[in-house]
Amino acid sequence: MKLTSLIASVLDIDENTLTDESNAKNTPNWDSARHIDLLLAVEVAFGVQFSMPEITGMQNLGDMRGLLRSKGVELASA
Repeated sequence: MKLTSLIASVLDIDENTLTDESNAKNTPNWDSARHIDLLLAVEVAFGVQFSMPEITGMQNLGDMRGLLRSKGVELASA
């Protein structure tokens, strides 16, 4: 599964607008409630669980991508 596709789906936005710098401050529809939805969707889709320090350390989409890779998740690039 493609991470950006999942996030775009949860946020109901165009996937092509997302970059590694995308976050709640610069991305439409990414508010606190949707942030929780995002985290849950990513955990379920990729079979991982985030700790509280991991969650608070994620500042943007790139951080999330890196954290998933550190947990052994192979992310689709296309």
